[in-house]
Amino acid sequence: MDMNKGIDECFSELIKAKEWHKGSPYDRKSAYYHKKIFREGKLSDNIKREYLKAAGYRLAQPEMWYKESD
Repeated sequence: MDMNKGIDECFSELIKAKEWHKGSPYDRKSAYYHKKIFREGKLSDNIKREYLKAAGYRLAQPEMWYKESD
């Protein structure tokens, strides 16, 4: 199991499969649109997470943030 993949890499893998949106809260038409805007770099991470979770992907490490000092 490779746990060193980013969200975009995993989503790219997912959308290669036929019927990749099955199990997600989105219909086929929405999934087609989401795939299109993902390829344009405009799909939100929250939507990607929904698809990935529905497809059985799990978050390997929580996101961690910090603010750089000015």
